[in-house]
Amino acid sequence: MAFDDDGFVGSVNHFMKTIRLGLWALLMAMMTTSQAQTAPASTAEAKTADGDYAAFDALRKTTPPAPPREMGAEKFYTWMDGLRQQTTAAGLAFYAAYPTDARRWELVLAGVNQAPYFIKSFGPDAETKGLSAAVVDDAAKAAWEQQADKLKQALLASTDATPVQREQIGWAGFAKDFRATSAAKAKGEPYDYGPFRARFAAHVKMYADLDVVAARVGDYLGALERNLPGASVAEWKLQLDAPNAALRESAAAKLKVLDAQAKPLEIAFTAVDGRAVDLKALRGKVVLVDFWATWCGPCIAELPNVKKVYAAYHDKGFEVIGISLENGKLSASDTPEQTEAKLDAARKILTDFTAKEEMPWPQYFDGKYWKNDYAALYGINGIPAMFLIDQEGKTVSTNARGTQLEAEVKRLLKL
Repeated sequence: MAFDDDGFVGSVNHFMKTIRLGLWALLMAMMTTSQAQTAPASTAEAKTADGDYAAFDALRKTTPPAPPREMGAEKFYTWMDGLRQQTTAAGLAFYAAYPTDARRWELVLAGVNQAPYFIKSFGPDAETKGLSAAVVDDAAKAAWEQQADKLKQALLASTDATPVQREQIGWAGFAKDFRATSAAKAKGEPYDYGPFRARFAAHVKMYADLDVVAARVGDYLGALERNLPGASVAEWKLQLDAPNAALRESAAAKLKVLDAQAKPLEIAFTAVDGRAVDLKALRGKVVLVDFWATWCGPCIAELPNVKKVYAAYHDKGFEVIGISLENGKLSASDTPEQTEAKLDAARKILTDFTAKEEMPWPQYFDGKYWKNDYAALYGINGIPAMFLIDQEGKTVSTNARGTQLEAEVKRLLKL
């Protein structure tokens, strides 16, 4: 679906209203649908199921009518919300219509894992705040979350859901509870990460045969480290003897990264603007090493905060170093001339952006995308990753974002 500027608001409101009504009708229907096993579907029914599945598959592969930057945040997220509500409604319809078709769990998981946003409108600064500026229909969201919990329990109680699907549901519950505990900590409320250890160990043991557990362990222990610095090392060491080979390899690699992070960062390069940069020369100052990229939405959303803190504390001893994961789209089959042309193009995207956004700090660039030399050295697998370095060169935070950045900078500068 494409939207023109003049008719955009009316079209979207009608679109969202239609989808919502359909979604809630399906939800109510599901509440009374029996989940008892029935005889195998007839050939005619199977053909209908195949057609409905194909329609759903085509729907979830729908791409935006234009790149997000061209659409703007408000239009893009409204469009995405509409698509998610459509796919969720289609998935629920399939679930209700074909209670013995094993594919129903795939469609249910699509809705659970990529739930609608339930956007009613947008507040100010949508282009800089993105989805966080959305005004959400809390009642609709709560109703969906309640129904989603019932769907998850139905999946776990079923006899035809796959281990991969069961693992997804189990991990989603674990992650939700962990986020709630982290949110309590952020508000200064009592919290306890202790109970998660047993749940984590039980999950890893139950799904030891699935390679995805390596990624799950990385997600959990990464979050644990951000909330309780130093706590993940012992947990990673336990994984060196895990029954899963992928997890053992992941643990060995992560421990190597944690060892590197525990030492003063060794970063020295010539910036894209020709400046010589060496962290050793910045001892005595507080330094933010910002792993980011121009293509990273959350990085751009965080940029105003970084610029504000830089402007307020640069003269007092605060520096910023950018490590840009720009994508040069390099290929092993490129000729030297092709490589140079690609790097020039990616470099220009970076320098044009930093000039436009008035970012005065130096930037490291190698065009290697996720294989960026420093990102690989320090185990960066998600951005923004913001390492805050104290006056002695010690990393005091690997998630210095939002209000935490200014608070930590002021603390370290003793202001």
